[in-house]
Amino acid sequence: MRYRIEHSTRLELENPVWEHQCEIRLTPRRDDFQVVESAEIAVDPAGDISTYTDSFGNQVHSLSLLEPHQHFEARLTATVETKLENPFDFVAVPPREEKAWLTRKLTEVPALWDYVLSHAVALSLTKDFKEAELELPRHEGSRGLLASVQSAMAWVGDNFEYCAGVTQVHSTLADVLQARAGVCQDFAHLLILIVRSWGYPARYVMGYLDPSEDAGGAPHAWVEVFIPGAGWLGFDATHNLVANDCYVAVNVGRDYADAAPLRGSFKGDAQGTPPDVDLQMTRDQQ
Repeated sequence: MRYRIEHSTRLELENPVWEHQCEIRLTPRRDDFQVVESAEIAVDPAGDISTYTDSFGNQVHSLSLLEPHQHFEARLTATVETKLENPFDFVAVPPREEKAWLTRKLTEVPALWDYVLSHAVALSLTKDFKEAELELPRHEGSRGLLASVQSAMAWVGDNFEYCAGVTQVHSTLADVLQARAGVCQDFAHLLILIVRSWGYPARYVMGYLDPSEDAGGAPHAWVEVFIPGAGWLGFDATHNLVANDCYVAVNVGRDYADAAPLRGSFKGDAQGTPPDVDLQMTRDQQ
């Protein structure tokens, strides 16, 4: 698939602020299954932008706005070609050999531990799961990880209702458990918690989903799990789908905080309203 993407995020502030330090993570990722033909970042007010790659491989645009201002807008214009038509096209590792395969990979690529060990929150939620009368899905060694993750996606959909507005960006998993509802960010965090509790790497993904699959008109969130034989493979618990060429990945991280598209700090006596996000994603037929 070839997509044309226009994404803007605008912040409105009650009073002028200054010394605004901002990080923008909106440039789509480049890998074997995703070709970024063009990607431009623009900001208003204008500022000098520097770029770097963070520890998770995301491209970051950083800038400082010293002059007073009452709004800030970041805009992405990009053309991306996705090539993962069949996510199941790989040579699977037999279930009995998966743990040994993972052990070798963790030795070869120590950075994978970031996506295994960051599950301490699961321990703090033990009481919340019991009160919600929920038990996390299990992964049996005799069963392939791919099948177990697909079952876990179905478990999330069976036990939690998708409901826009029931949670906020900074809501906790305890809030989600109490409400028994959430949005794509919450469903991704739940699936990450489950997979890491099994001892396998799982990471958060922020990106875009073909509008023919999701009419939400906003960025989407899903999970990538390090599947033996395949490497990173995407799982969308919101739609109970394995990610294919209808998905455009932008940022990855241990959770939403690592992959947030826009974050920063400023000086001034102002309360910001929730950002106004506008996303236009179309298939390019050329």
